[in-house]
Amino acid sequence: MNRASLFQPIRPRRLYEAIVHQIQELVAERHLQPGDRLPSERELAELLNVSRASVREALRVLAALGLVEVRPGDGTFVREPPTPVDPAVWSRLSERTFLLDLLEARQIVEREVVVLAVRRATAEDVEQLQELVERRAAELASGRRDLEGDLRFHEQLAEATRNPVLASLVRTLTEMWLLSREAAGRGPTSPQKAHRFHEAILQALQRRDEQAAWEAMERHMDDMRREIEQGT
Repeated sequence: MNRASLFQPIRPRRLYEAIVHQIQELVAERHLQPGDRLPSERELAELLNVSRASVREALRVLAALGLVEVRPGDGTFVREPPTPVDPAVWSRLSERTFLLDLLEARQIVEREVVVLAVRRATAEDVEQLQELVERRAAELASGRRDLEGDLRFHEQLAEATRNPVLASLVRTLTEMWLLSREAAGRGPTSPQKAHRFHEAILQALQRRDEQAAWEAMERHMDDMRREIEQGT
């Protein structure tokens, strides 16, 4: 099959989302296989009748989803999907109400993750979490408010459970959270408040206090829900 015939011109809408959707479908239908090299950024822009900036943004999203791997100097290659997430879920990332659905899933998972982390975290895990909290404090003091800095704490906490399935699940949820906020045009909720919750979680972890850690995570998630519902 002619590779160029697989790609169809994009109709006007959020262009990068349409590009992501088309490539997701090609992978799902096995027209594009793991290991296949995608056309270059310039070639894709011509095939899809979009700007290179739109292609670049789409590839960034696809890489974050784990569907492609960008190898500098070599090209962009299709990967095996990292988790068995229903593609229909990814298609809802731009819906504002989806953030609340995603937060509900995060809350169910992460309040139990934090309890396991209290039980299983090594001294090295605690030290890494402490470093993340201290680094985040410095970032906030310098005016940096990126959401990635907040989410790294949650991912490292999941690593401390010593359960690779939970760690992978939390990474998937945080990737979806980041992409959903971007797609819905929502900025981060108060990073200063999130940082204070992270400090409380870390302190409970250091004391090996499961109940305090669970309650701190629950308050953190409840606070995010209130901010989303209020539209902040």
